[in-house]
Amino acid sequence: MKKNNNTLGTAAALFIAATALLGGCTGQNSRGGIEIIDLYRYEDGGALTDAMLDSLATETRVIELVADGDLTIPANPIKVKFAGNVTGTDGPIQDTGSGKTGGRIEDRIYVLDNPAIREYRLLAFDSNGRFIRQIGAMGRGPGEYLGISDFATAPDGSVWIEDAVANNLIHYGKDLRHICTVPTSYDADCMEFLEDGNLIVNLSHWNPDLIRIAVTDTLFGEENRRTVIRYSYEPNPYIHYGSGQLNKVREGWLHNYPPFGDVYLFDSRDGELKQHCFLDFGPDKITPEDVLEVGDGNDDMKLIQSIDDHIFLLKIADLSDDYVIGRMNDKGQYTDFIADRKNRIIYKSKPGSLSRILGQSGEWTVSLVAPDTDSGHYKLALRKF
Repeated sequence: MKKNNNTLGTAAALFIAATALLGGCTGQNSRGGIEIIDLYRYEDGGALTDAMLDSLATETRVIELVADGDLTIPANPIKVKFAGNVTGTDGPIQDTGSGKTGGRIEDRIYVLDNPAIREYRLLAFDSNGRFIRQIGAMGRGPGEYLGISDFATAPDGSVWIEDAVANNLIHYGKDLRHICTVPTSYDADCMEFLEDGNLIVNLSHWNPDLIRIAVTDTLFGEENRRTVIRYSYEPNPYIHYGSGQLNKVREGWLHNYPPFGDVYLFDSRDGELKQHCFLDFGPDKITPEDVLEVGDGNDDMKLIQSIDDHIFLLKIADLSDDYVIGRMNDKGQYTDFIADRKNRIIYKSKPGSLSRILGQSGEWTVSLVAPDTDSGHYKLALRKF
C-alpha cells in the first residue's frame, strides 16, 4: 500500500455527484434529481449549546464511560458505535450469522480511541458505560493492528476491524477474542454491516479512480464486490479534508465524504441508493477547482489556507424533514450545527465547547462530552429530535 502522511486512511478529496439515482430527498429545490438544501440562506439562530440541544430534543439520555477509576480509558474517543439494544434502535439484536443460533447479541458500546499520534485502540463498554476490555492491540502479531480506519459489528455479534495500514481485515468473536485476519487488496475508509450480512464500504483505494461506495463480503474480494455509486470528481489524491462517514438513521445508512456537501442515503438491507441531497453552503463553499489548487500536498500552508477560506461539510449525523444535524468546517472553525428546516434557522456551536457531535444511532444523535474536571469521565449525550 502506498503511504502518504497527508492522506493516511483515505486517498483523495472528492467531488461527489451520483451517477445513478433511485430518488431524491423531499423538497422543491433540485438539480438533476438531487435536492439542494440552501443552508447559507438560513437565518442565524445563535450559539448551539448543550442547553439548546436539550431544549430542541424530545428525549435525552447520558451515558458515562467509566473504567474503574482509570481516567485514561478512554483518552481521546474519535468514534462510537452501539451493538445489541443499547438505545433501542441499534439492531440487529438477534444473532443471524452463519451459525443461525438465534441468540441475542450483547448490548455493547464500542469506542475507537486515539490516545496518541498514530496510536489506536478499540474499547468495549457495556450498555451502562462500564469498561469491559480492549479488543486487540497495536502490533504485528495475531489479532494486532498497525492502525484502525474503521470497525463494524456483524449481525452475529462479532467485531471486524479494518487496518488500512497493514491492509488487513481483523475478525474478533462475540467474546472479543481474535478469530482470524484477512488480507485485503484495498482500503475501506468506513464500513458497516447490512442486514443481509454483507458490508457497505466507502472504498479508499490509493488509485483515486476506484474510490466509490460498494457492497462486498467479509473477504473484500474483487469478485464479490458490487459498486453502488461511483463518484464523479477531479481527483487530488494528496489532500485529505476528512474521512468518509456512514451513520445509521431510521431510513438506512447516511453517508458523506468531506469536503463537499453531497449526502447519500443507502438501504440498510442491501445497500442500494435511496436518496441524494446536496447541502449548499453558499459562495464560500469549497469547489473541485479549489481542491486542485492546493497542489500536491507539499505546501501545508495551501491546505491551511483552503480550510480557512471555505465552509464545508465534515460529518452528517441526521437529515430529516425537520432537521439537518452534523459537523462542519466554518472557515477554520470546526463546529456542530443543527438546521431547523421548517423555520429555516441554523444554530452553530462556538469554539471551546466541551461537546461535539459524533454521529447517529437510529433515532438518537450521539454527542461526546469531554470531562470538565481532572477527575471527570467522558460522557455520551444521546438526543432524539
